[in-house]
Amino acid sequence: MEFAVSASFEGDLQVVTSQGDLDVHAAPQMSALLMPLMQPSSRTVIEMSGTPFMDSSGLAAIIEAAARARDVDGYLCLAAPSDRVKKVLQITGVDTLIDVFDSLESAQLGR
Repeated sequence: MEFAVSASFEGDLQVVTSQGDLDVHAAPQMSALLMPLMQPSSRTVIEMSGTPFMDSSGLAAIIEAAARARDVDGYLCLAAPSDRVKKVLQITGVDTLIDVFDSLESAQLGR
């Protein structure tokens, strides 16, 4: 499956939708979309239900965007990661640095 990423707004929340494997080939595309979105007071969620796999390059793109969000008093979280992606987040401890929600609806509610 070819990687695709897009952004939309739902109220004041920026929703980034990731589809396909977030790997070394896709990470630059993810970064190119995410980094400009990390603005002061921005609220962004990456909806990952369509992302079955993520490698260290994809993880780095998300960590970089989360760090940028914190630097500008913004917020970045993840929603609906697959079990495989969730395991990567847990093994690396990233789930303790970035909020991870089971669904987009949970992320929108902040719980």
